[in-house]
Amino acid sequence: MKKKYLIGNWKMYKTVQEAVVFMQQLLPQLEAIRPLAICDTALALYIAPSFLHLPAIAALLGDQKSIQLLAQNCHHEAEGAFTGEVSAAMLASIGVSGVLIGHSERRNYQKEDHPLLAKKIKRVLEAGMQPFFCCGESLAARRSGNHKAMVQQQLQESLVDLTPKEIETLVIAYEPVWAIGTGQVATMEEITEMHTFIRGILSNHYGVGNVPILYGGSCNPQNAAAIFGCADVAGGLIGGASLEADQFVKMIMALLA
Repeated sequence: MKKKYLIGNWKMYKTVQEAVVFMQQLLPQLEAIRPLAICDTALALYIAPSFLHLPAIAALLGDQKSIQLLAQNCHHEAEGAFTGEVSAAMLASIGVSGVLIGHSERRNYQKEDHPLLAKKIKRVLEAGMQPFFCCGESLAARRSGNHKAMVQQQLQESLVDLTPKEIETLVIAYEPVWAIGTGQVATMEEITEMHTFIRGILSNHYGVGNVPILYGGSCNPQNAAAIFGCADVAGGLIGGASLEADQFVKMIMALLA
């Protein structure tokens, strides 16, 4: 059985207190799932909260590995006079397992470009964490038929300095921008086509065949089973549907179905 991944990206939601309550609700449910022998081997679960939440959740998790912490971002330099920023090494020092890189909201609002994202990936790897690289096309690119070219450029220009061995450590999350938080979901054919295309780029350009490719974009308990059943979909990067513990557990069960 190939490993499956599920990431709850909380974005800028929840106070620290609300985050603690969520985890207190979630962890017993994960313990109930554990007898199925899934959490530590066949399924990798992650929560990506605000920077502020990370220490409190890390303290709750302790040594258990049923769910791991991701950061939503890190700075592209190792350290320096960058007020308000957080380095990869800082995140690794509190037990964070990986970092989301290149989410469409940061590309859009913070104007993060491919060279910057390439530097961030390097910093995450240097800190001993796993990069979770996001890619996906805009609505304009989809409508014009340039969606594949846009995703290929994102991959090639952001992974340009990586060796095949480094690329093998990545997780790729395909997120069509027009489907994020809109309620619109790519069709199963569109999802399968793009995941197959991304797989081809990784294989043909880098000689890498085992990188997990996740889907993100208005995925919820109602459509999750169908999406997770598509070829080359190794799991999901979940936004709104990850904000309630019961909903998140439903997504886990859909992934295991």
